[in-house]
Formats: sequence, structure tokens, C-alpha cells
Amino acid sequence: MKPTTEQFNRAMTEAAALAGSPFPSNLYAMATRDEVYAKFGITAEAAQLFETELGTLLLYVHGIQNGWDLIPDGKRAREILADIERNTLGGLISALKGRVGIDEHLASRFASALQARNRLNHGFYERHNFKIDTDEGRDEILANLEELHTELFNAWRVASTMTVLALQVLEAHQKGVTD
Repeated sequence: MKPTTEQFNRAMTEAAALAGSPFPSNLYAMATRDEVYAKFGITAEAAQLFETELGTLLLYVHGIQNGWDLIPDGKRAREILADIERNTLGGLISALKGRVGIDEHLASRFASALQARNRLNHGFYERHNFKIDTDEGRDEILANLEELHTELFNAWRVASTMTVLALQVLEAHQKGVTD
């Protein structure tokens, strides 16, 4: 009979203690279901941050292109925001491409993040099926989630940097207008 994760972890902790090992006791730990579910949630959050940031950037672009920085139009901004919020992630990326010059590398990076989000949200557990029932399977699932998280988190960071840079351009422009 195969030992449980808890039995394995306890044995590794005892072995490390007997050997006087300076390594942490969880060095040899296998992933638990809770860790898999937590990582799924953290990865889903990264996907949501990316999607929200693209929506923010798209609303910002609409605002600049419509001169709302000079003459606000709250009614139209709410309409545009409602349209943005109805979009899928793929729709947001397409809409942003249509309004902002995005080079091929950035377009490819966003497309890759979209694929990562789709792999996460559409059939992730179905594809991994019974792997969650074994220590090795959970480790494989966790490794896959880590790859998806890295892809999505990095895409969010790029989109967030774009938003910050766009805001800096607007602030510099407004400063030049008011000086």
C-alpha cells in the first residue's frame, strides 16, 4: 500500500531531523489537494488581473481618443465601459489592437496569455482527470498551474506597465497644456 502524503511528509521530516539536515522539513513534500486548489485560485486571479488591466487600458485609450481628458463625457464613458465589460479576454485584446499600435511580439505575448487563460478556465480539471488522486499527479497539476500563472502574471505586468506609461504621457501632456 502506498503511503499517504502526510505519512511521506512525516517520514521525510524525521529523516531530515535524524540527519541533522539544514533543509526545511517540507522540502520533499508532495502537493496536496489544498495546494492545487489554492494555486488554481491564485492563477485565476492573475488571469482576472490581466483582463481587468486590459479593460482599464482600453477605457483610457477611448478617453484620450475622445478628448475626455479635456472635456469629460461621463455618459459616453459609462457606455464604453459597459461595452468593455461585455467583452471576452480575446475581444479585449482585439479591441486594443484596433485602437493602439501593438507590435507582433506583444500581440503574440497577449495571445499566449489568452491561450493560458483558456486552458485554465476551460476543462483544466477535465484534462488532468484522475491525476489529483495521486501525489505525482498533483505535483504535475501544480507544475502546470505554475506555468499558467507565470504566463498570466507576466502578461498582467506588461499590460499594467502600458497603463502606467499611458498615464505618464497624459500627465506630461496636461502639464504642457496648463503651463
